[in-house]
Amino acid sequence: MTDGEYSLQDSIDTISAVIERKKKEISDLEGKLKRYRKQEKKDAVSELIRYINADMISYITVLADMKEDDSILEGLDIDDPDEVERPDCYDRYLESQGSDVVDQEMKADEIRADHCALVLDYWYRDIGEQALKSKKMVKHMLKDPYILSVIGETIFDDDELFSKLSGFVDDSKKKSKKKSKKGKKRSRRTRTCFHPCRNR
Repeated sequence: MTDGEYSLQDSIDTISAVIERKKKEISDLEGKLKRYRKQEKKDAVSELIRYINADMISYITVLADMKEDDSILEGLDIDDPDEVERPDCYDRYLESQGSDVVDQEMKADEIRADHCALVLDYWYRDIGEQALKSKKMVKHMLKDPYILSVIGETIFDDDELFSKLSGFVDDSKKKSKKKSKKGKKRSRRTRTCFHPCRNR
């Protein structure tokens, strides 16, 4: 499996390197935090540490998924993570680390985004398959105008799907007509057969 234009191993190596770098950054910033006296400076560095830590945890969860190794997540609180906004000073901080770090960060962010999109796509497919295999769910969806609209738009925008649907609908109409004709013939034969019986 690959994520975007990168191989799986390249993705794992890049994410792993970013995680280790962020661990070191947090350690360095915590050391600096102890030396600052101004509260304004302390607050800015604390905010930066919180963001880098949250970002690092995000990368760790991606790495665990890529390697299919949940043991990597041990000790992390990922069930209800706090949302941490990106500080205004983060870009300046990142640039101060050098161009290689900036390039690495951009690559890792792209890999993470591609991987998350891939995971969501698998989830959507699985949910869709479960829904279509459930008679009760299909019955429920047929009553929901929004769902019908989304499905209809998807089929309409896809030439192949729309062509298949048209073919299936035509086949269904033909079968319905054949059944109707057979029903009429049977009805006529029944009337012909039973008329004499009623006359006796």
